[in-house]
Amino acid sequence: MDKYYNLLGLQLEEVEKYLKEKNITYTIKSIQGKKDLDKLVIPRVIKISEIDNGVQLLITKFSDSLK
Repeated sequence: MDKYYNLLGLQLEEVEKYLKEKNITYTIKSIQGKKDLDKLVIPRVIKISEIDNGVQLLITKFSDSLK
């Protein structure tokens, strides 16, 4: 699992690019709250789990207010 630690917190797009380059299959699960959905626009990886044939990415969306 340590090999994926550096991917946590990155935007989904960046993680997908990395996994495709390494030929690692992945699935994506998303969680979201019920408030301020219009402000939450940036999907970020918050958990990575190794599964039989690759990895599973758990994502949630964050605001872009830190620009």
